[in-house]
Amino acid sequence: MSVNSGDNKMTDGFKILIGYDGSESADAAIDDLLRAGLPEKGVEALVVSVAEVWLPPLDEDGDEHRHFATPALKRRFEENLEILENAKASAAEAARRVEGHFPDWSVLSEGTYGSPAWELLAFANKFECDLIAVGAKGVSAVERVLLGSVSQKIVTEANCPVRVSRGKVIVEDSPVRLVVGYDGTEGSREAVRTIAYRDWPENTEVKVVIVEDSMFVRSSLEFDVDEIKSVGNELVENLSKIPLNAELTILEGNPKTQLVNVSAEWDADCIFIGATRYNDILTKYLLGSVSTAVVSRAHCSVEVVRPAGYDSKKH
Repeated sequence: MSVNSGDNKMTDGFKILIGYDGSESADAAIDDLLRAGLPEKGVEALVVSVAEVWLPPLDEDGDEHRHFATPALKRRFEENLEILENAKASAAEAARRVEGHFPDWSVLSEGTYGSPAWELLAFANKFECDLIAVGAKGVSAVERVLLGSVSQKIVTEANCPVRVSRGKVIVEDSPVRLVVGYDGTEGSREAVRTIAYRDWPENTEVKVVIVEDSMFVRSSLEFDVDEIKSVGNELVENLSKIPLNAELTILEGNPKTQLVNVSAEWDADCIFIGATRYNDILTKYLLGSVSTAVVSRAHCSVEVVRPAGYDSKKH
């Protein structure tokens, strides 16, 4: 049973692109959608699997039977064709998994070839999706720091929100727990709005986290501790009206580590964080992105939220 209704309810026509490669983390990304607050109806989902192979173009007349200089090239072409067919079958199987979780969604599948990150981004733009969901392959400390290049590229280059999912053992009837980082920027405000617009189950818990010492808070909010608490309490009050079980946590330190630590200690399902905008390239180089750092290091799923009209090439 959802606690969200009325004006805050997500509108029909929500589109989600699911990147699928057949791995356990890709399966986890699909299962994780059950705890993402998405509508039970009115959603269009496209599952895309990308075969990381190269295929030559068709002949000028469109003939599928290409001409090859050597038998070895022909064999490689046939092998790659088989890999592509496997990708299509994998996408179709994943689509059935999605349909099992969300029988009232409209679910399609697609298999293609090329660079996985760029192909998924191209599909996302063509599909005009509202959310991209991918799995994070990293499970060890080293793997979490060295996040898979596909997920990292998508988080960095996408123009829409991206949810990077990690598998989690769910205790039956346990509440959904969400952490949202707030620093006063447009991206963080959109992260809070995203949570407010979703359809969450009863007893969902939200922890609004403000890292007081971050230079983003200092430069974006530009007020003292009492005013920071006032803004945080207002956010909590608004979320509680939905109703969600919301609370405020104010910490000192680096947001890249504090958000990860809070979510781990609290056993959160997901961290919501806004994509950071920078005033210049040098600032972006020196600071690095808080959102991509959190995605790399988190023990749970992370949803990087972007405001409407966001253009990754400008940030």
